[in-house]
Amino acid sequence: MTRGIGRGMRLSILCFSAFLSGGASAAPPSPAATPATTVPSAALTATVQSIDAQARTLQVVTGVGYALRVVKISWKEAPTVKAAAAGTGMAQLKPGDLVRVEYTKAPEGNVVKTIELLPSSAPPSVR
Repeated sequence: MTRGIGRGMRLSILCFSAFLSGGASAAPPSPAATPATTVPSAALTATVQSIDAQARTLQVVTGVGYALRVVKISWKEAPTVKAAAAGTGMAQLKPGDLVRVEYTKAPEGNVVKTIELLPSSAPPSVR
C-alpha cells in the first residue's frame, strides 16, 4: 500500500515540475502584440446642476440605483452641443436641462466630448 502512495506522489511531482517548466519557458508577449491603451469613455443621461464658463466645468446630477450622483466634467475646447434648435452651444445650457453627456475619464478628470440637449417632458410652466 505504501508503494502505491509513493508512486502517486512521484507522478504528482513530475507533472507539477513539467507544468512549471512549460510555463517558465514561455516568452512574455512582445510590446507590439499588446493593444494600445485607450482612454475609457462613458456616457450618461443627467440633469444640469451648474455651468461655470470661466472654469470650463459642468456639474450634472444622475441617478445610480436608488442614489443620486454628482459628476463634474470639464472641457478644454468648446464641446459639440447637439439639440433640436439650430445654433445651440454651451451658452444655451442652463441648470435643469436634461442632457446626454459623452465624456472620457482622463487622469486629470472627466473631459466632455459631446453634449446632447434632450427635450424636457415637463411643460415650460413647471420648470
